[in-house]
Amino acid sequence: MKKFLLLLLFTTTHFHAQIKSGEITYGLTLGYDEKLSNDDRFSSIFEKAQNGAKKIAFTLFFNNEVSLFKVNDIITDKEISLAKAFTGGNNIYYTEINSDKKMKEINSSGYGKFIINYTKKIDWVILNETKYINTYLCYKATTETTVVNSKGTFKFPVTAWFCPSIPFNYGPYGYDGLPGLILELTERYTTYGALKINLSKERDVIEKPNKGKTVTQEEFNEIIKTQPTF
Repeated sequence: MKKFLLLLLFTTTHFHAQIKSGEITYGLTLGYDEKLSNDDRFSSIFEKAQNGAKKIAFTLFFNNEVSLFKVNDIITDKEISLAKAFTGGNNIYYTEINSDKKMKEINSSGYGKFIINYTKKIDWVILNETKYINTYLCYKATTETTVVNSKGTFKFPVTAWFCPSIPFNYGPYGYDGLPGLILELTERYTTYGALKINLSKERDVIEKPNKGKTVTQEEFNEIIKTQPTF
């Protein structure tokens, strides 16, 4: 495993000087979920959300200092609104390279707009499994995420496929910390998969999110505990 990580580090260092910024477009897939798909109250709603997810795309903007992940503008219908509700699709995620400090802009009709500054170190397990995504060789990594809502605290598995030849430790939905950019990410029933990859030798400027009331993650967790959830 040490030799494997050293190889990834060498690959990242070799290409780092060439790429200064980029944009990755991701499609969204809502897969099967045993609880939601078999629940009489939510199964039809979840099916509509699955249809809506096929109409949505996200973009990860990044340079050699920061990244920003957000949904692309689209005319919204009921299915799209449901897909966003199940995935937090209106949220914006902002991360700094090689830092545990993160920021997200929450935008929900349920509880309003907030800016959350938080610190999160993701403990990845890198596996010696590979596959190609858009001609890029990617490696598999796993971790887990903790979700807090009105029904309690839950843990779900996360799988990422990252590309060492795109030498930035960013990814969709606020995930980062791997020796290469994440081109596919699955969290519970949600998958973000790269559709289009644009890389540049020029450095693009990326602005921080700035709309909403600033709160800590702990304060926001208390707010959403009082809100209904799927």
